Amino acid sequence: MVEELLEEVSRACYLPFDRSTVYEWAERSIRLRESPYGNQFKAEETPWLKAPLECVSDPTIETIVLNCAAQCGKTVSMQVAAAWALANYPGPTMIVMQDEDATKDFGKERMLPVIESCKVLKDQFPTDRHRKTNTEIFFSSCTLKMGAANNNFLRSWSIRWMFGDEVSAWKPGMVARSRQRTVRYWNRKLWYSSTPETFGDDFDNEYRSGTCEVWSLCCQKCGELFEPNFYDCVKWETNETTKPEGEWDFEAVAKTVRMECPKCGYSHENTESNWRAMVNGGGYVSTNPNATPRVKSYTFNQLTLPPSVMPWSSLVVDFLKAKRQAATGYLSPLKEFCTLRLAQPWKESEHLDTENIVAATYDPSSDWDDEIHRFMTVDCQQYLELFYVVIRAWAAGGASRLLTFKKCASFDEVRALQLEYKVSDSKTFVDCGYEYHRVLAEAAKHKWMGMRGTDLVDFQHAVGTGFVRRLYSKPTRVNPASGRVSPPVFRWSNPSVKDILQVLKTGRSHKWEICDLGELADDYALQIDSERKREVQDKNGRVKLTWQRYRENHAWDCECMQVVAASICKVFAEES
Repeated sequence: MVEELLEEVSRACYLPFDRSTVYEWAERSIRLRESPYGNQFKAEETPWLKAPLECVSDPTIETIVLNCAAQCGKTVSMQVAAAWALANYPGPTMIVMQDEDATKDFGKERMLPVIESCKVLKDQFPTDRHRKTNTEIFFSSCTLKMGAANNNFLRSWSIRWMFGDEVSAWKPGMVARSRQRTVRYWNRKLWYSSTPETFGDDFDNEYRSGTCEVWSLCCQKCGELFEPNFYDCVKWETNETTKPEGEWDFEAVAKTVRMECPKCGYSHENTESNWRAMVNGGGYVSTNPNATPRVKSYTFNQLTLPPSVMPWSSLVVDFLKAKRQAATGYLSPLKEFCTLRLAQPWKESEHLDTENIVAATYDPSSDWDDEIHRFMTVDCQQYLELFYVVIRAWAAGGASRLLTFKKCASFDEVRALQLEYKVSDSKTFVDCGYEYHRVLAEAAKHKWMGMRGTDLVDFQHAVGTGFVRRLYSKPTRVNPASGRVSPPVFRWSNPSVKDILQVLKTGRSHKWEICDLGELADDYALQIDSERKREVQDKNGRVKLTWQRYRENHAWDCECMQVVAASICKVFAEES
């Protein structure tokens, strides 16, 4: 009896050394509650996870960073790595999520079931039920803590194993704070995984400090590895020569999608057999020769997923729809496509193509038979040291022609330009956002009109016995400091007017023409494409779309005031 007991204790104390890889251990030792492959972890279905998992057992590697697309195994690989560490090299372990709710859901629904499925870990559960919760487990050999990336949680504890998920959603500085928790351990290991968010944020910098290894596919003709870059490798046919982009037949487009090898040009069809061969022959290619020592970083996108899960055609259709929405100024779908599907951090300047300005053939100095109004709008800069001016002719119904776009250094130059183009005083509008009283004093001298943009959606006007809503207010008069009689000042709706201008300039309404602007053409093109719509949350948590500026927008402001002036003079056939 005593001999049997000693033998059992010996077996428990001296377990045979497991030389299998982390993913091989996971295949036989743990079970997943929501795996698409039954309840087993299958490395051959996600071979891009093998190299990161091998780093967990490599003592020469300190930090592992996974910059990856959604639904590619990011969180599952972290579960596997954490379970392996707890079972094979137990030490103080911490799993950090983006917030408290995510922590509770992850602990209860994902991490605890994995731990309970592992016999080695389950046998070490504490007998006291208070020492095993959804966010904390005191094993006989170590402790696991799960919490949110905040100052309260990332404090005091000394940790050997640090696992972070959705790190791009952490507040600035939390990555550095989590790293500080591990400095007491020479054999520390840090794992950071996330879909990317913004270029240059903490997670992006962590990824770029490492080897930046890109999961690459194997060409089925030349046998070379190539990066599955969506913009370079994925090709499709459209009917863009006969129809505008907004009328493309997406179903027909989807049938033409293929992936071309950038090295030999061979086209791969998106079949299960092709995918299996391309992935099984794939591997990582390091792109950062100046990586920080002991930091391995990996990236993979949804082009690596099997066609039964994410066909390339679905990605193309989603991309085209996102581009269509981006053309209207709404950027969120394009941003989500880049970050969640392609695992690329969002850098707005790289994804916003400046719209090509195509100059019409008309002569701006000649008469236009359809012209009924001619407006000059002036965007005044701070300290009144620079002025941007747009002069545009309008026809009944809403068609218009740009006559000039200029920069002026003084009000005298603005006045000279007005006289040169024969714009009447009452149809000259100046922005009075800067130096309000000085601008109005100058406007009063020439009987110009004042304008101020607001965030209101519209304004109420009394008409007969009822009321209508318009995108501009009734004119108000405020005596400027000079004592002169103030000209009328119209307030106008930033959101409503910008929506209308976007429709006009993208060709989805009345003809909106631009003349040859010579050396100022590039400035005009950049400034007229300077604002886009973004999702923002108000104080009540509601999401709404707002126009936001990302570069100089003087031409855009002038053209907005042109729309207001045209609305005041009832140029458009219908008012909304």
